[in-house]
Amino acid sequence: MKTKRTRYIPPFRSLALAVSVLTAFCLVGRPAFGQSQQGKDLLIGVWELDLSKSDFTPEAAIRVRTMVFSPSDNGVACKITTITERGNGRVTTDSAYTARYDNRDVPIDSPSLDTVALRKIDANTYERIGKIRGKAVETATMKVSMDGKILIVTTTGSIDGQDYSSTQEFVRQ
Repeated sequence: MKTKRTRYIPPFRSLALAVSVLTAFCLVGRPAFGQSQQGKDLLIGVWELDLSKSDFTPEAAIRVRTMVFSPSDNGVACKITTITERGNGRVTTDSAYTARYDNRDVPIDSPSLDTVALRKIDANTYERIGKIRGKAVETATMKVSMDGKILIVTTTGSIDGQDYSSTQEFVRQ
């Protein structure tokens, strides 16, 4: 009759193996249970305005709005294209800026603002302050949904004595 030999594994090696497996699971296995958003800029992407879920005061003649955010040195490059109804036709307006999340003024190519300052409040929330001749005239808060599919932009401002506000819902493309 043969005797079955059992191999002895010292306790510290068993513990080291268990820690290694657990660490590998935490580092590699985690995305399978829900994608980690840490370190990812959720604003990056192409966003299309859903007019049916947006509100403008006073009413705006916007027909289409697209925002494209691209990564740029601890911030974003942003291009906004807006198509509005004016008179007998449609008018396309583009604006663009590149800003870091450091709350410092940068120029914006826009018919209504001179500069913007951008800051990241938390993983899903961003704030943009628009200025004319150094005076803050507009605040836009941009909040990305937890699933990363919806962007809500809440804007309030006053230019030349005209107060305005909006809540715009964008869908990631």
